Amino acid sequence: MFLQNNTLQLRAIEPSDIDFLYRIENDATNWETGSVHLPLSRATLLAYLQQPPVDVFMASDLKWMITLLDGTSVGMIDINNIDHFHQRAEVGIFIDAPFRKQMYAAQALSLLADYAKNYVGWHQLTAVVAQKNTASHRLFQKMGYVQSGVLKDYFKTIEGFEDASIYQLVL
Repeated sequence: MFLQNNTLQLRAIEPSDIDFLYRIENDATNWETGSVHLPLSRATLLAYLQQPPVDVFMASDLKWMITLLDGTSVGMIDINNIDHFHQRAEVGIFIDAPFRKQMYAAQALSLLADYAKNYVGWHQLTAVVAQKNTASHRLFQKMGYVQSGVLKDYFKTIEGFEDASIYQLVL
């Protein structure tokens, strides 16, 4: 079964996820390497959640929840810059602090890779990882992603600018 194993599942975001999203998106410690750089209101998040679903073959970006089978939300996975012609997409992953170091990120990436290759037919997944994010470097390397380049001064931080590594997984 795609997007689920015996521990967790990847699923669409539901209105019931509003409290989790509100807490995560408004935590400024997540802003440096994310795409949100300001507080988001519940109304803004609800408007996002109320958008009609987009078919994966028409989408350019997707955001899914990572949940345990009992429904507990442990994180989110973003699929960005989907390019259907070139059969590739960029992946970003976030695991909530209490659930880190429990293999959930690795399992979610494995489910995504299986879905991307065997259902959607993508050829490649990429990830852009901040230089100081050693946990993500280890994660993507462990999952078979290969570092293929460095983007100089890619992320703006409080201390200045930080390089990022590009990782690729050919499926």
